[in-house]
Amino acid sequence: MIGGAAVIAPVYRLTLRSLLDGRRTLALALLALVPVIPAVVFAAAGEIDPEIFWARLVQRLIIPTVAAFVAVVIGASAIGDERDDGTILYLLSTPQSRLGLVVTKVLASWTAAALLLTPPAVVAGLVTLGSEATPGRILWPLAGMLLACLCYCAVTAWLSTVSRRPVVIGVLYILLWEGSIATFAASADRLSIAAYGRVIAVEGVIDVNAPETAAPVALIVLAAVAAIAIRAAARRLTRSEMP
Repeated sequence: MIGGAAVIAPVYRLTLRSLLDGRRTLALALLALVPVIPAVVFAAAGEIDPEIFWARLVQRLIIPTVAAFVAVVIGASAIGDERDDGTILYLLSTPQSRLGLVVTKVLASWTAAALLLTPPAVVAGLVTLGSEATPGRILWPLAGMLLACLCYCAVTAWLSTVSRRPVVIGVLYILLWEGSIATFAASADRLSIAAYGRVIAVEGVIDVNAPETAAPVALIVLAAVAAIAIRAAARRLTRSEMP
């Protein structure tokens, strides 16, 4: 156990540092700031109920677009970058379990995504809600966003073990499935990560295009998908060579 922790801790730190370094981080940080713009415009106009506008901002922009893209790029990079430059071979040669390595990579990518996404989301919420801001109205959307991000990071980590184009696949999923098919098909949203994130984020505030389920169920679904993806990635590293 002590030896495993001695391997895991440096891997987590190095992965997190790598994910937050470089021009990619700057581009993702600018993308994370996008929700602040409509929040400022709304605050200047104030023609809609703040709670309704905030719910719409979360369900239509923050979770399915901004958070999804940031998490997909970072999640794919956690393993994909080391696969491309060959350093993944050094990690795989350590005695640490493949499952432990994948969990560490996913946690590092989730941390990086949270660091980029949380401050702008909080600012957007405070600007939008103004005097009506309460901890619950800010924290529930954050919880939905971060849980969806964990799921995106885990799934794209798995994709990076089976394909050299995990970001492309992830973006196509966001645009074609979540942004199109799952938006209009009544049952397709049950296969949408963003839909379950919206259930947690804005349930009880405004009708959302999401599965008709309670927030605890949505939480269980997202956690289960993340766990399955992590396990699949670990098995892929154990049983076959990376593509």
